[in-house]
Amino acid sequence: MFNCKLNWFWLMTTGVMVAACTHTTIDTSGNSESNIAQASSIPNYPPMYNVEVKVCGDIIAPIRDEQRCINQNLRLWGPVKEAKLVRTGISLPSVSAVDHKVAIASQGCYPVYSQPSQAQFYWADTIIQVNRGSTPTIEIKQTQLSNQQIYELMTNRLTSRRIATFGGMGCEPAPVN
Repeated sequence: MFNCKLNWFWLMTTGVMVAACTHTTIDTSGNSESNIAQASSIPNYPPMYNVEVKVCGDIIAPIRDEQRCINQNLRLWGPVKEAKLVRTGISLPSVSAVDHKVAIASQGCYPVYSQPSQAQFYWADTIIQVNRGSTPTIEIKQTQLSNQQIYELMTNRLTSRRIATFGGMGCEPAPVN
């Protein structure tokens, strides 16, 4: 038993010495073969966008910068073709505002769809109460993600702030014309 422990000790000692004496270099130029191999192993992804949706007008929302606005950040496949504010609630005489939802024309939302889907309108998880008789404005700002960012997102390595996705039952198609 003592002989077995002694052999184990010498094996560990030899392993540590070999590891300590191995020459290691770090390539900071970015041109190493490992970097090139890693870059070539990243698949080519379809376009994905971070989309900021801003709805402003005579709506039920806090006043900021002398405007009433609701902002939402989304991550979508394909560029946004169009955004609409669609009435989803019933106008009641005793209530001054009616529920509306944002419908966005894209190829689906991430992560509900792991790949682009059919190009159509999808509901965003935003219910906006619009005062009767008013027409709010919708502003869309979209930024395309790089292939590297999509790869990091798909492999759970993206460390940017969390982007809300569509909610409710998920990224459901919206029956909008």
